[in-house]
Amino acid sequence: MGTEKTHYQVLGVSVGASTDEIRRAYRERMRAVHPDINVNSANESQRMTELNIAWKTLSSPQLRRAYDASTFVSNSSFVSSGLRNSEPVISYAPARFPWRGMIIACVVGAVLVLIGHAMTSPSAPRPIDQLLTSGSCVNIDSSLSAVEISCTEPHDAVVEQLIALDRSCPLGMGQFKDRQGMGVVCVFPARPLPGVQLPGVPG
Repeated sequence: MGTEKTHYQVLGVSVGASTDEIRRAYRERMRAVHPDINVNSANESQRMTELNIAWKTLSSPQLRRAYDASTFVSNSSFVSSGLRNSEPVISYAPARFPWRGMIIACVVGAVLVLIGHAMTSPSAPRPIDQLLTSGSCVNIDSSLSAVEISCTEPHDAVVEQLIALDRSCPLGMGQFKDRQGMGVVCVFPARPLPGVQLPGVPG
C-alpha cells in the first residue's frame, strides 16, 4: 500500500488543486493515453482506469472529502508527499433561519408602534357648524328639525345621508328637516332606549 499512488499523484496535481485544475490535468492525461491519439497506448487500459477513478473521486466535493479524510489517516506516504502543504479543508455549519433576530425585530416594532400611539394626541372633534354631513351627530328639536351637536355628548341620532326635499329616506331611517333648510336628513337612532320612540322613525 505504501507504494500506491494517490489520486492526486495519478493526475499530477497538488492536494490543494482546484476542480478546474483537476479537470485540465485529467483531460491532458487522458489524451496522452487514448488509443485514437497515441498509437503506442494499446497497453494503457490500466492507466485509463486509474485516471477515470481519480477524476470521478476528486471532481465530486463529497467523494473528495471522504477520500482525503481516509487517505490522510491511512497513507503516511501521501501525508509526507504534500498534505502539509495543502490548503485546509474548511467545513461550514448549515445556515439557520434567524428566528431570534426576527422575534426581537417584531417586539421592537410593536413597542415603537405603542409609543407612537401613546404620544399622538387624539384628533380634535369637528367643529359644530350646523352643516350636516354623513356622520354628524344630531338632536331632534320640537319642530322635528335635526340640530347638530358634538358626538361626545348624548345625542338622538347620527346622520346617514342628506337628500333633496322631494325625496324620501330609505326604510328603517328617520327622516327630518335640516335646520338650515338644505334638504332632508336621513338618520339612524343612536342607542335607542327601550320604550322610547325617536320622532320620525317608523315604529
